[in-house]
Amino acid sequence: MGFQGRTAVVSGGSEGIGHTVAVRLAAEGANVVLVGRREDALDLAVKGLGPAARGVAGDVADPSTAERAVQLAVAEFGGVDLLVCSPSDSAFGTVLTQPLDQAERMLAVNILGTVSFVRAAGPMMANRPGASVLVISAASARMPAPGLGIFSATKAALNYLVPTWAAELAPLGIRVNGISPGATSTPRLEAASSAAPGLIERLVRTSLVKRIATVDEIADPALLLLDGDRSGFVTGAVWDIDGGYGLDAGQ
Repeated sequence: MGFQGRTAVVSGGSEGIGHTVAVRLAAEGANVVLVGRREDALDLAVKGLGPAARGVAGDVADPSTAERAVQLAVAEFGGVDLLVCSPSDSAFGTVLTQPLDQAERMLAVNILGTVSFVRAAGPMMANRPGASVLVISAASARMPAPGLGIFSATKAALNYLVPTWAAELAPLGIRVNGISPGATSTPRLEAASSAAPGLIERLVRTSLVKRIATVDEIADPALLLLDGDRSGFVTGAVWDIDGGYGLDAGQ
């Protein structure tokens, strides 16, 4: 089956891991609808993917953005086969210092934004051969990360929702899986490291491989989980793609 002629909707698709997954899907013959908040970055990303790509500019925290993306995929390509949810709004702050509006924003984007996309795409994916949802979480979801408490909690919620949705959508023939990446070389990590000096060094120390990942190293297992030919018996799983994050005790 592969991805030739399949249609994917990718939220958070204008940069970082979501964008790399979209690029790889397009390279293997998929039609791709990218969703991003920054219109300039989105336009550039769509042009880079070629004629089988479309873009929807909007805030994933607004449910209408998901609805518009799915409607565009159906109108332009006849349906939705694959959904990649790559929400990522993050901000540093402790429980005593983080402004409440920052916490609310992360909850709205990372959790409710993902819920909106699954709700919008699910009916259009029902009973389509190889239908697959991939949710992108983060390694900090399973390890304490001072200063990233709310962000990590939103990602932990996604890890919980993956097997729940897998059970709920199985009768419709839809597989649901997730990946939990460790520190990855993305524009967001670069921005975070500027705001928190020494962040990358700390992340490197907490992994067994002693480095951060490339986006392609995260995209490889992502595509494997999306491909019904290669992972059709996998659903409800969240794969840790984190270089052994948190396992470095005693080294």
